[in-house]
Amino acid sequence: MSVVLLTGMSGTGKSTLLKHLKDDGNVTVDLDYGGWMIYHDDSGEYILDVARVIELIRSRSEENIFLAGTAVNQGQIYPYLDAVVTLTAPLHVMKERIMQRTDNPFGRSDSEWRKIVQDKEDFEALIIKGSDLTIDTTQPVTDTIDEIYRYIK
Repeated sequence: MSVVLLTGMSGTGKSTLLKHLKDDGNVTVDLDYGGWMIYHDDSGEYILDVARVIELIRSRSEENIFLAGTAVNQGQIYPYLDAVVTLTAPLHVMKERIMQRTDNPFGRSDSEWRKIVQDKEDFEALIIKGSDLTIDTTQPVTDTIDEIYRYIK
C-alpha cells in the first residue's frame, strides 16, 4: 500500500481531495487539525509533529494513507512516503475556493490572503521541486483523484 502526502497552498483542494479519498475507503489525515502541527516558538510558525506522523505511517502499513498539509519541515517525513503530490491552482481559483468553503475560515481576511499569496510566491516552487507529482487542480476532482491513483499504482 502507499503513503502519500498531498501538499500545496491553501485553496488548492487538499481537504476536498481527502474527503473523496476517504469515501473510497482510504485512511486520510488532515494534518492541519487534531494536533498534527505544533507551534514552534523560535520561528513563530506551526510545524509538523514529525514523530507523530512517522508513528502513524508505521502503524498502518497495510492501508493506503493520504496525508494533507503543508509545513516548513514536511521534508523530514519524505523518506517515509511513497509519493509527494503538490496541488496547484491559479490565485483567482484559490481565492474563490477559500471564500466558498464552510469548514475553514483561513484566508478570508486581507492579512491571511496576503500571507497565502506571499507563501505561493516564496514556497510553491520549492515544494514542487521536492515533489514526485504536481497536479493543477482546476480540473474536475475525479480527474485529480484518477491522476493520483494512476501515479501510485
